[in-house]
Amino acid sequence: MVITIKDENNRFGVRVSGIIYNKDKTKIFMQRQGNHDFYMFPGGRIELHEDSCSAIKRELKEELNIEEEVKLVFIGESFIEFPNLKYHEISFFYELTIDEKKYNYFDDEYDSLDINEGKSKYRWIELKKFDNYKINPEIMKQKLRENSSGLEHFIYKEY
Repeated sequence: MVITIKDENNRFGVRVSGIIYNKDKTKIFMQRQGNHDFYMFPGGRIELHEDSCSAIKRELKEELNIEEEVKLVFIGESFIEFPNLKYHEISFFYELTIDEKKYNYFDDEYDSLDINEGKSKYRWIELKKFDNYKINPEIMKQKLRENSSGLEHFIYKEY
């Protein structure tokens, strides 16, 4: 059971995300769900009684067959407004680096490996062009530019 609470116009969720860099840290691997016009960091919902580190490792394995060490770098509280929905999310962002050759993820678009999830596409975005893309949460553009060295907490509000 995932940690999500919903009613007609509101949603609360607890999520893990992977900030996945390529080997030379010039690109970042991003996810686009369904018909959304924005990209997000690959990951998913934390299940009840699951810690965030186990959750990101599970999600990366299920969706992308990635098995690497991860490091917690951000904890975020986001209040995001979508049409007809206010979304409050607690997020744990883990950083990792992958070798594109090891996983056969090069400069193309990839489908999720999780047959239950199926609507997501993944692709590399060059860091020097990262600001040209719509990212959710938008504050992550700034956070990645700042390149802090320790664990950081942020609050991002759209409403």
